[in-house]
Amino acid sequence: MLGKLSDFRFQKLSAQYETEQAEIQRLAVSLEREIENEAGQIADVGRFLQLADRYSDLQELDAATVNELIEKIVIHSPEKIGGKKHVTIEVYFTYVGKIRIPLGKPELLTDTEKPA
Repeated sequence: MLGKLSDFRFQKLSAQYETEQAEIQRLAVSLEREIENEAGQIADVGRFLQLADRYSDLQELDAATVNELIEKIVIHSPEKIGGKKHVTIEVYFTYVGKIRIPLGKPELLTDTEKPA
């Protein structure tokens, strides 16, 4: 008989279909959560930028400003590296959390080192 699946083949394909649908459903829920998190982070960055803009012409740093801009500061135990003590300090800003701020100036590439 052409065009007719056996009951065994139908059950096997049906089980595969149900498994795929369940996986797609789990993936959709996960992606929706991720999208919500990203949207929340974007909103938080916007709030932080508004806050930072308020203090763009700051002349003196006082306790009230620090409390508004910074959520917490974590100071780690000192480590000895190459004979010198190094202390890691993490600053968690309001709304955006920890931001990595490079301490040194970035090195400029010469004309011969610039990527094409």
